[in-house]
Amino acid sequence: MEAKTHYESVVLMGKVTCGKGTQSERILKRYGGTVFSIGNKVRELAELDTPLGRRMKQAYESGLLAPNWLASYWMMHALLHRHGSDLLIFEAVARKPDEAEIFHEIHDWTDRPYIVFHLDIPDTVVRERSAVRNRDVVDQEKAVEKRLEEFSTYTIKSLDVFRRAGKVVDIDGTLSIDEVTAIIQTHLDSE
Repeated sequence: MEAKTHYESVVLMGKVTCGKGTQSERILKRYGGTVFSIGNKVRELAELDTPLGRRMKQAYESGLLAPNWLASYWMMHALLHRHGSDLLIFEAVARKPDEAEIFHEIHDWTDRPYIVFHLDIPDTVVRERSAVRNRDVVDQEKAVEKRLEEFSTYTIKSLDVFRRAGKVVDIDGTLSIDEVTAIIQTHLDSE
């Protein structure tokens, strides 16, 4: 960890395979803090042999986003109970507009500065990267198409919430990993 930023929350948003996980790890390495990933939470829950775990596994494998109530609970818990003013790096949080409104309201009410990086990639690139990555069932064609549908139905509207608040930096996610990192660091380093 070598750098400081005045932001207390950094949000990485974008379609599946856009590089959110890669960039969140790079931010963590440079600025410290804690990475909070709804995707990781969903995958952990989906492994549990409980009624909620089995239902989450079914939703995850179908390419559906986590329900608002669960995603909002995890997000609020991270913001209000665990980390105080430490840097929180959010990977794919507030993917539905109601969640984005809550996220913004908490930050506004607690004077917690935040920034949203939207790593924008075309659907064709998502399909290509998913086929190459083939991490699990969500990289299969049917789940990828559902995840793209969920993004265009919900997450675009979440980005609009953050845009109205003046918090979004759009980045071409087809740039090299290092180029995307450099753009992010330029924004995080500036006061």
